[in-house]
Amino acid sequence: MTNTYRAVSDRGLALYGEDTFEAEFSATEEADALASGHLEIVPRKYKVLSNNYDAGKQGATVEAALLVELEAALIAGGHIERVGPDSDSTTTTKKKG
Repeated sequence: MTNTYRAVSDRGLALYGEDTFEAEFSATEEADALASGHLEIVPRKYKVLSNNYDAGKQGATVEAALLVELEAALIAGGHIERVGPDSDSTTTTKKKG
């Protein structure tokens, strides 16, 4: 599953540029890029589908910056779904440099 990122360090900017971008990182690759301070996750909108998710009431739309692994688990568990223009992967995906 892809996630949307923004470069926040000099190295991140050199590798990925100044624009936000979508990429499909493994959970480990994502964690490394975030922990090293090179990237940040761009928040996106989700619809809350269950009453077992604390980010919002069932039926509400919330904005969150979720780790790829957590997002996949919440979607698979039927707790959230992506909404809005970024609900489909329609933008260009950049591969890590």
